[in-house]
Amino acid sequence: MYRFAIDKPLHFIVKVEYMDNNYTPEKLSLLNSVNEKLNICDDLSVVKNKNIIFVYCPPKVGSTSLVSSLRLYGSHIFSVLHIHNELMLKVFCGIDNVTINEIIKYNKYLNKNVYVIDIYRSPIEQKISAFFEKIGSYHFNNTDNNVNNYNINKIFKRFNNIFPYLSNYDHYREVYNISYPETFDYDNKYICQTIEDIKYIKLRLKDSATEWSSILKNILGIEINIITDYATENKPIKEMFKMFKDNYKIPENLLEMIRGCDKLKYYYSEDERNEYLQLWERKICIDTTYYTEQEYKLYSSICNENQFINDVDNTHYIDIGCVCIGCSKKRLMSILKINNGDNNVIKIDHNEAVIEYKSDVLKHKQERLNSFIDNINKINNNKKKSNTAIIRELNSLSTFK
Repeated sequence: MYRFAIDKPLHFIVKVEYMDNNYTPEKLSLLNSVNEKLNICDDLSVVKNKNIIFVYCPPKVGSTSLVSSLRLYGSHIFSVLHIHNELMLKVFCGIDNVTINEIIKYNKYLNKNVYVIDIYRSPIEQKISAFFEKIGSYHFNNTDNNVNNYNINKIFKRFNNIFPYLSNYDHYREVYNISYPETFDYDNKYICQTIEDIKYIKLRLKDSATEWSSILKNILGIEINIITDYATENKPIKEMFKMFKDNYKIPENLLEMIRGCDKLKYYYSEDERNEYLQLWERKICIDTTYYTEQEYKLYSSICNENQFINDVDNTHYIDIGCVCIGCSKKRLMSILKINNGDNNVIKIDHNEAVIEYKSDVLKHKQERLNSFIDNINKINNNKKKSNTAIIRELNSLSTFK
């Protein structure tokens, strides 16, 4: 017997099956267990369980910063999930045989308000960031600290070899399986469509500092300041990353690929695209030879076999969204710092937050106890002073003539 059939009223089950005939009892039971594994709570009496945001996008597009910002400012209202692909579900949660699109639609069928957010990042920068994300553990089978000591030309050559195959995904137009506008809204700088009662949103990373706060306020109805989280500049590979950014010149034939990139043409206006290409045309060099598809498949196979360092990290967020008292207190302190212009936000670690909260509680109790003892002492001292005064008065009366 599956739990969904027990917990949900009959009219709700009929509604779901009417909306999607593929929702067999077995499928419902599977999706229910998937929600449990993802810590998605279905108790709609709690506000944050009614509203769920899936930040469902490729890696290295600024999504961690968005997720941490949403959690900092909206954990009391929204549940926020960060997912790149089905492989991520399998590695982190052991979830198989279910697509992310199915999970998204299932949560809408549970009568939740569902938002799905994707982000577009300029192509060369995303490729560089994706390359450096796994440069040690995957591309060179070494530690990032050791890669910092490599000859920079070796890094350039490896990057150019695999350039065409790095970060080519557009979840909004290619993965969500939804219709999309013929042109991007260059004036408002985002897309927001409601399809089957689900809000699908496309942002651009280039607008994060200037536009995201107002865009998200319009869509979600809450004030959000965008913080920077999980930037490569703050990782062990930062020395090589900086050297690469300062010195890399793009081969002409690789830049020609970018000129013809349909994603760049869609998400950037003609003026924005020309400005972007002109920036890289000032950093151009002669053509290079890159891997063929077959060579790249072999390269990937060898990298996967050689990889011995686990590069999967699910604890890199500044805010994981925990709403315990300790984490909530640290979250409010972080928001206060950000609102005062200090973006150097310390990571909210649940275990540390709980220890700090318990310590604060004990300290507060000790302070109250000390204050109580002080008051008792004051009362006793006053009584002693009062008794002394009475004795002195009696003595003065006994000697009065």
